[in-house]
Amino acid sequence: MADVGPPFERFSQFRRYFQIGFHPSGDLLYVTDLTGQYNLWRQPVLKGGVPGYARALTNERDRAVRTFSAADDGRSILVTVDRDGDEYYQIERIWLDGQGVEPITNAPEVQHHLSDEFFPTAGNELLYLDNGRERTDMDVVVLDLGTRTETRPFPTGRFWGNAVFDPTRRRILAADFRSNTRTHTFVLDRKSKDLTELLPHDEEAVVAPVGWTHDGRGVLLLSDLGREFKQLELFDTVRRTSRVIAAPKADVEHAALARRAGVVAYAVNEQGFSTLYAGRLGRPATRLRVPRGSISTAIWGSPFAVSPDGRSLIALWSRGTAPAEILRVPIPHGSPSFVTDGMVGGVPDAPLPAPRLVRIPGPQGRPVPAFYYRPKRRPKGRMPAILAVHGGPESQERPSWRTSGLYAFLNSRGIAVLAPNIRGSIGYGKSYQREIHHDWGGGELEDLRACAEWLLKQPDLDPNRLGVFGGSFGGFAVLSCVSRLPQYWKVGVDLFGPSNLVTFAKAVPPTWRRFMAQWVGDPETEADFLMQRSPISYLDAIRADLLIIQGSKDPRVVKQESDQVVERLRAAGRSVEYLVIPDEGHGFTRKQNELTALGAVSRFLLDRLVGTPPSGSP
Repeated sequence: MADVGPPFERFSQFRRYFQIGFHPSGDLLYVTDLTGQYNLWRQPVLKGGVPGYARALTNERDRAVRTFSAADDGRSILVTVDRDGDEYYQIERIWLDGQGVEPITNAPEVQHHLSDEFFPTAGNELLYLDNGRERTDMDVVVLDLGTRTETRPFPTGRFWGNAVFDPTRRRILAADFRSNTRTHTFVLDRKSKDLTELLPHDEEAVVAPVGWTHDGRGVLLLSDLGREFKQLELFDTVRRTSRVIAAPKADVEHAALARRAGVVAYAVNEQGFSTLYAGRLGRPATRLRVPRGSISTAIWGSPFAVSPDGRSLIALWSRGTAPAEILRVPIPHGSPSFVTDGMVGGVPDAPLPAPRLVRIPGPQGRPVPAFYYRPKRRPKGRMPAILAVHGGPESQERPSWRTSGLYAFLNSRGIAVLAPNIRGSIGYGKSYQREIHHDWGGGELEDLRACAEWLLKQPDLDPNRLGVFGGSFGGFAVLSCVSRLPQYWKVGVDLFGPSNLVTFAKAVPPTWRRFMAQWVGDPETEADFLMQRSPISYLDAIRADLLIIQGSKDPRVVKQESDQVVERLRAAGRSVEYLVIPDEGHGFTRKQNELTALGAVSRFLLDRLVGTPPSGSP
């Protein structure tokens, strides 16, 4: 058959971003993979919001820059880097005055994490987090740069995060992370050693720090204490009282503070779309003008920041019709503008249609929200379709250029994509999110069944050409679908998904182990329950052709999870293709590896669902 349309690689030729933020000068800082590997870049914004010339501050080839924190004097920037996706992040200091790169940590089997706030240069101290003392814990570490001595001032045996000094460095703010739906926030007085909880609580709720006010008296918090959705609060550390800044009937998903300017900006997640607000603390916030879309989840670091002068904010913005770009929004009024343009060459039939929000009739009459990507140019006859399941599982499908443009590519070849937010997804209240806890392979499988039934009922879709695709938890969902709901699927594509919940729970990173019993199950005391929920127990029922992709250095879902599925299926004479990426972990840090893996996905799906290989395929 004659080939039609450009290859997948054309849709994936764009820059992807990790963290975005500001330099104290007001220049943009962001981590992007323009060079084929993630590096740190700096870009000025000229008068009127016109983007200036961007230049790279790092030149990593074998390592990935993940996150950064700029010095308050603007002379240096801290970065975290890891190799081959192993997630053992090391801290280095990038000097901007020609002094080069200064290693701060050198512990190859230890994770180190930074705050994304400006770090103070007074006192010659650095504040970060690591699991060097005990691999299952995350400690707050204060490093004296003069003597190179460490102190760990917070109680040990916990998973601390988001640690920041107050403006005087006399106190440290940090979050005690206990699960995805339970966080406590504490302030430590460095002199008295007093540790004080802000908004203490016994319920399963999130109280998470955003940052200090300029006078060090107030702490901005995100909290769903006593309510279904997260609200924004300002806690007075002197009076021990809290004042609500914003309490919408939806999650305040991001917040940032321009400390000196006293300006707060925040985003509200409304059914997968983002609305932005900003204003001075103590005054009503203004709703900002933005194009319809949502804040894209940065792979690492924050996708949202407010400028030091409080006159603008930036967000990694996705419209579902093109790759996510950095959107600059003036505060309080003005026209937003994109300050990056990372798409190389464009794609056919642009502009592409935005996905449509649909609500699928689900179990017990509760709808499952989903985004439906319908091809702009539809072939004659009925179309094939893909059910795409997001990872997390506590994440969310939103209008986006998902999976490096794979959704858009499939649409260009006449394949529809349905991307649901099954139970466990964020953005729909904490009760909905918590339903996945200790229930993997349970209730959410019924939501996936409802999605499959919805696809069958669409008059323009071919019921004999349905596929299911996903990565991480989405990969687990793929394996669950093809093995426990085998009647629906012609093909399945699993990217680094757990197959055996017992072996998965035993092999997760050490810092995750404290959560596994509540989140998934206890592999020692609940092995029978976990095996009953594991796809590995139902492989004999699989009818679909499978493609499985795995990073050999994945620290989250280790290679054994994919190996055991492939070995069992091949021993039974079943059709399964297996692609192992030797120098990747959980996802892709090298652009070429991503093109190799997702290019294989595109060829597999076209071959099985359409029968026409893409241009340039071997």
